[in-house]
Amino acid sequence: MRRARQSGFTLIELVVAMVLLGIMMTLLYSGLTFALRSWDAGDANGERVADRRIGENFLRREVAEMFPMRWKDPTQLRYAFEGAHDALRFVSSRPAGASLGGLALVGIAVEVDAATGTRALVMRRASVDPDTADFAALATAEATVLLPDVDSVTFSYFGSENDFADLKWSDDWAMPARLPVAIRVSARGANGSWVPDLLVKVMVGEEAGCLEAALQRGCRPRRT
Repeated sequence: MRRARQSGFTLIELVVAMVLLGIMMTLLYSGLTFALRSWDAGDANGERVADRRIGENFLRREVAEMFPMRWKDPTQLRYAFEGAHDALRFVSSRPAGASLGGLALVGIAVEVDAATGTRALVMRRASVDPDTADFAALATAEATVLLPDVDSVTFSYFGSENDFADLKWSDDWAMPARLPVAIRVSARGANGSWVPDLLVKVMVGEEAGCLEAALQRGCRPRRT
């Protein structure tokens, strides 16, 4: 009886074993929770990067297909292009919708979501009416988010005021009779990190919007 009693577990040993088992289960649960959180964070970050890449590619393609349409202004040569430090407006050769044809007015700027208070780079597109004389139609156009959760986005323009001047970068485009050769987009995320600059070369030359390419500066504007 004495030997059988000595070969069993005491209450203290059982309590110590239960405590050790509880500690091991706690550590295991903490490690599993940390792994799941890391997985979710990596997955969410991957989705954000993928969405940003899609938005950047769409923005690059849209700007590259800029069309040199001229406003109907008998007094001066004036392209349908407005390049500011924080906003960009132009005419794209891509239609405003899949079932629509012709050209499209395009506006790109940072807007604030009234519901969430977040800022995003947004694009608005509208069809070009034959009597269109400005970008007013973009005010009521549907917005498409290109880059979500941004703090600021700035545009800069590379070009010259005439065919003989040197090309240079400027924060605002103040030459209505010319189009820039390239456009650079710099964005800063909501967390303060800088997104790599997006440099886009305008693929369509100014003569594409002219019916008489031999007389580029004095030709009749092409509307569609």
